[in-house]
Amino acid sequence: MKRLVFVPVLAALAAFSSGAAAQDIKVTLTEWKLRLSADTVKAGSITFEVTNRGTVAHAFQVVGAGVDKETRQIGAREVATLTVTLQPGTYEVFCPLAEGSHKTAGMSKTLVVTGGANPPAK
Repeated sequence: MKRLVFVPVLAALAAFSSGAAAQDIKVTLTEWKLRLSADTVKAGSITFEVTNRGTVAHAFQVVGAGVDKETRQIGAREVATLTVTLQPGTYEVFCPLAEGSHKTAGMSKTLVVTGGANPPAK
């Protein structure tokens, strides 16, 4: 009987700990586009896996709600990661290179961070 009670407790702990893990967002950079695997996430630790599929160097920056973090310059066909803790709010994500010309050429998106659970996948 005790074994049956213990198993549900372990399952509940596993579910709780998996909810606290960092959320991953895949980012793809090309000339002159920026794509996100999700544009709405729940607040907490977010890891951006940034892949430059373009032919020139790019970078990735997150700005909003007191956050201003960016990756190193990412060469063509390279990958970088950036982990940040985000509070609920709206953030701008973009390529900051070339004095902002990559951003104005179309390499910019809005990321919405909610206080609740992740929205359903599209």
